[in-house]
Order: sequence, then structure tokens, then C-alpha cells
Amino acid sequence: MKITGVDHITINCTDTKKAFDFYENILELKKLETVDLGDHVLYYYALPGVKLELIGYKNPQKEWKTGNTDVGIYRHMALVVDDLDGLYERCKQAGVRINLEPEYIPGIKKKVMLIVDPDGVEIEAIQG
Repeated sequence: MKITGVDHITINCTDTKKAFDFYENILELKKLETVDLGDHVLYYYALPGVKLELIGYKNPQKEWKTGNTDVGIYRHMALVVDDLDGLYERCKQAGVRINLEPEYIPGIKKKVMLIVDPDGVEIEAIQG
């Protein structure tokens, strides 16, 4: 068996309207298809070489809150961007939570920033 790629990354949404606003207006992702599976709806967005899948549940679900240093959990996804400072300004103007302002990290030789989506998912933006 050989892994040949990544198909999608999934985020369960507490509020799809807030998630749409974040991914469409802050990260400027293109919305693809929508698939209604009865008790939940899948909303797909284009990422380079992979899709982002946002799930909107039709019935209330249990909500979990975790911190970015909690162990045994998924931490974040990292996206390469061509204008980190521009993204930082958009995030500041929109009131997006910023866990780490743009900072050059010598160990990885890249400038990074950590932001948080409306569902508490941390996203690392990297500019090489």
C-alpha cells in the first residue's frame, strides 16, 4: 500500500455562515460544490492540490474547545501564502483571532503567522 495524495481536510462547523465568510473573504478560497447528505451538508473549497471540506450539521452537535498546547489532538494546518503581511492586515481588520503575529522563525527559515478560524481551528500561514 502506498499513499498517493491527500484528497481533503475536514472541519466540522458550528456556524457555516461565519466559516464561509472566513474562508471566502479572509483566506480567499474558491467555493466548489455543495453536497447534501441528509443530516449534514458538505461544502467544498479549493486548496492547491487538495480540497477543504466544511461540514454543516442540521441538528445540534456537542461542541469541544481545545487549546493550541493541548496534546493528543490535531494542532493545525499550514498554508503557504504569497503575501503574509497582507493576510495579517485583512485578519486584523476583520477581528480574526491571531495566535502569533508574523514572525521570522530562524529554525525553519520562514516567516509564519498563526490565526484561528471561527470554529477554533488554528491555521499557520507560511511565507518562505
